[in-house]
Amino acid sequence: MENPNEYSSYSYLEEEEVHLQDYIAVLLRRRKAFLLAFCLIFFGVALYTFFVSPLFEAKATLHVRDEKVKGNGLLDDLGLSRENPIETEVEILRSRTNIEEVVKQLHLNWGIEKSSEDLDFRVLDFSSTAEEPAYTVEILENRRYRVTDADGDLVGEGQSGHLLKTGDFRLLIEDIKGQKGQEFDLTLLPFNDVVRGLRENINASEVGKGTNIIQVSYRNNDAEQASKVVNTLANVYLERNILLKSEEANKSVEFIDRQLQSVRKNLDGAEEQLAAYKSDSGVVEMGTEATSLLELLTGKEKELASVELYRRQAQFAVESLQDAMAQKKGYVPAVLMDDPVVASMAEKLATLEVEKRRLLIDLTEMHPEVRAVQGQIMQIQQKLLSTYQQLLSGLSKQADTVRQDLQRYEARVRKLPAAERDLARLTRRSTVNAEIYTFLLQKHEEARLARAATISNVNIIDPAIVPDRPVKPQKAKNLLLGLIVGCMAGIGLAFLLEYLDDSIKDGELAKREVGLPLLSVIPHIGFDRKGENTKALMQSNVSRRILISQFRPKSAAAEAFRSLRTALHFSSLGREKKVLLVTSAFPSEGKTTISGNLAVTLAQTGNRVLLVGCDLRKPTLQDMFGGADRGGLTEILVGDAKPEDVIKPTGLFELDFLPSGAVPPNPAELLESDRMRNLVNDLRTRYDVILLDAPPVLAVTDASVLTSLAEQVVWVLAVGGVSIKAARRVKEIMDGIKAPLVGFVLNDKNQEGQTYGRYGYGYGYGYGYYQQDQQEVSPGIMGKLLGRFGGKGE
Repeated sequence: MENPNEYSSYSYLEEEEVHLQDYIAVLLRRRKAFLLAFCLIFFGVALYTFFVSPLFEAKATLHVRDEKVKGNGLLDDLGLSRENPIETEVEILRSRTNIEEVVKQLHLNWGIEKSSEDLDFRVLDFSSTAEEPAYTVEILENRRYRVTDADGDLVGEGQSGHLLKTGDFRLLIEDIKGQKGQEFDLTLLPFNDVVRGLRENINASEVGKGTNIIQVSYRNNDAEQASKVVNTLANVYLERNILLKSEEANKSVEFIDRQLQSVRKNLDGAEEQLAAYKSDSGVVEMGTEATSLLELLTGKEKELASVELYRRQAQFAVESLQDAMAQKKGYVPAVLMDDPVVASMAEKLATLEVEKRRLLIDLTEMHPEVRAVQGQIMQIQQKLLSTYQQLLSGLSKQADTVRQDLQRYEARVRKLPAAERDLARLTRRSTVNAEIYTFLLQKHEEARLARAATISNVNIIDPAIVPDRPVKPQKAKNLLLGLIVGCMAGIGLAFLLEYLDDSIKDGELAKREVGLPLLSVIPHIGFDRKGENTKALMQSNVSRRILISQFRPKSAAAEAFRSLRTALHFSSLGREKKVLLVTSAFPSEGKTTISGNLAVTLAQTGNRVLLVGCDLRKPTLQDMFGGADRGGLTEILVGDAKPEDVIKPTGLFELDFLPSGAVPPNPAELLESDRMRNLVNDLRTRYDVILLDAPPVLAVTDASVLTSLAEQVVWVLAVGGVSIKAARRVKEIMDGIKAPLVGFVLNDKNQEGQTYGRYGYGYGYGYGYYQQDQQEVSPGIMGKLLGRFGGKGE
């Protein structure tokens, strides 16, 4: 057996299924919010795109070659080396030291702003220690200029091409081309701030993985300046790379230079003394023994000089290795690289450095695995240090041995005859110094060539050129993004407002919330500004609304009122339904318009209908039918008039109208009085239908009082004008006073009902059906009708 509850639940879910037209309906309903958000974003992006200063980008491409350790088979197979990885090279390129050099070379901390268009000059030197280093330079006659500070005080006057120095202020300007009185502003920007800002805007990254190609880029509003910055940075990086790699060769050259100067001085002195001795003593030759001893001494002196030079290189290697260990850096000196043991340790050290860099991608320096690898690196570096220290110790012992041999040979020389001994001593000094000088010259040339042969592993492939097109703003892209983001923001705002809006938007929602049947949906009633009928009506003071049921009987709205009439008829079959009350939750929901048109629709069936304006606080029904000057309901209730004196025929079928009359101070008391009840009972005998236009329920208590006089209560709900809480409150009030509430009428007074998707109300079908042969009321008939129910505009 089929479960009715399951069927009901399925039907409810089916009704709640969301369709595309529901989303479109939300956008149409919230079109103002959508357009506002869209316009703000799109036009904001457009203004930014067309008014922002263009930004140019200069790029340079560098190639960093791998320099592999000889014999590093494992690293060669992996394509790795003991040199710093490309990420390290990128950081070195962007280092603060390099950026500082760029700022110094290009004088980026000099702020120069020209105030004269045809003024030209070159600033070669500018420095100041003032707290506010801002100056104004004014051009004088004869290529002179005057400098004033920010307070307008004179700093000094200078001449083009000559240094102006006053205290801590220095300025050198050349090639001044301008007229007297022209000036420009000169500011010294904070050096560290300029360096920091430039470093943040310098971008450098590897082009592709493993290519060892670095692309450097910089953006600036000045295209030429952007190109200069990139090229200067590339050159500074290249020069520093060469300087670092030739440091060891530089140390050797400097040491040999100092030794050469000393030996050269000794050689000159020895040669002069030898020549003087030969001239004074007449002894020009030595014996065979003295000559042999001289050759031995010369060889030992040359050997000692070679050992000392090698010992000096070893000492530099030990110092450099100790510094690297203190800073936890990988370093292998060039000395002894041909030794198999040292080469093997260098290979292991490079392998561990690669492993450490791999671990540091995901781990920190304090991770146990990283610390373990670092410990192995320290062990190998310690072994290398021990090896070089042993080498240094061995060289010191070797030098001591050579010195001992020299002392032994010198002892044998002292046994020679005095004249031969003196000649041998002077000849030895001259010969030894000459041999050492020749040896040092050879080593100096080797060191110089080694330094010159130090080639940087960095090549500038493509230097930066002056860009001819800006990279920002990208107008087409920006406008497209503005269009997309504007649409997204508009849609988001529309759905946000829809989510926050808890008003009743359609009949299905209203039926679920208030539990009442939907009697009819009244479409938007507007003025047809193309027709003469409406023009005549607009010019009349009789009505500010259209009685659509009479003047456009075949319109969708008129059909909706006829549908309402039918619904009311079938809602009270077998019961008396003479008194009908129309109310709403709040003012301005279209209650009065519906009351007037419903009264006309009821009268069209031949019934005698009386429309009573019961809104004594804010009467508007009389604006539709006139008659306010003749008194009304208020006058009857206070005893100043009789019903037959103030009830007026409208001239529309059997429809009469009782206006509200004057606004009393106590409307609720009057409507609740016995006179009001007696009046309604008396009118029941005269009319078939009495339609009461009551005030809003939530605004005042008048409607609650009048419900006791009616057999039917119709509740008017404006589309989007009543919240769910307010609707529930109205229902609670009606249930509390046991009002004969037969249903509600949904009024699309603001033309919002057309945007509620599949919950459209059906009036579109009837409107299309009648539109084909619809005939308007002629101007003559309308004039007669207006005249019959008291028009003042005739």
